[in-house]
Amino acid sequence: MTRKQNKNIMSTSSDSLLCFQHCEKVNIFCFMVPYNCPICRSDLSGTDMAIPPFRIPNPLTCEPNNFSLVIKPTFGSFIRDFKRGDLLHIALSNSKSMIFEFNENGISSSSASSHLNWTNFLCISLSALPYRFEDLDEILETTKVMDIWAAERYDDLHNNCFDYVISVLNASLQNSSFKLTKLQLTQDVISPAINKTIRLLSIIRNVLDNGFFLQRTLAEPAVSS
Repeated sequence: MTRKQNKNIMSTSSDSLLCFQHCEKVNIFCFMVPYNCPICRSDLSGTDMAIPPFRIPNPLTCEPNNFSLVIKPTFGSFIRDFKRGDLLHIALSNSKSMIFEFNENGISSSSASSHLNWTNFLCISLSALPYRFEDLDEILETTKVMDIWAAERYDDLHNNCFDYVISVLNASLQNSSFKLTKLQLTQDVISPAINKTIRLLSIIRNVLDNGFFLQRTLAEPAVSS
């Protein structure tokens, strides 16, 4: 790999987390491929890599897909602040990827690009659920004028963003005899996505703090940077 090739894959964006192996069976995570191996200090432009740099898919996004659950921390951001057990804010996107959310200000809808509070969030397609949702666009629009979703009706415990999402999804279920529950949605969809994100966030934070992160493979002891 030449230095010119190095520059072609260098990035400082958390969306472009890279991983490679050089001299040992150690995953080296970084945003920018260094000129020298963090383990043996060899010039990477003059040696072969055991595993060339490849990009790690980032579950976080700044643009929602259509018909999705969108999730972010209630306070702070995923990348710098979130830890297991922190409060989450959840909303829905329609067919045009507009975010509909319910909070102490009532119902609001906007595109993520025009909504400064939605950056680096989780976006989970409703297709991950084994159900068919119909007329979701129309149902989301009707919630704007429903008294139950007025600002003064918001309650942290009994009428919150999660209640809003569950209510909308149940109203749009094709099989109206079945009711989706918070527990089911959490266990089947939200928790797996959060757990995956937490594992990646640990690596991202180490790279942000130290420039790289070393992780041994084959169940060998982890190497900190």
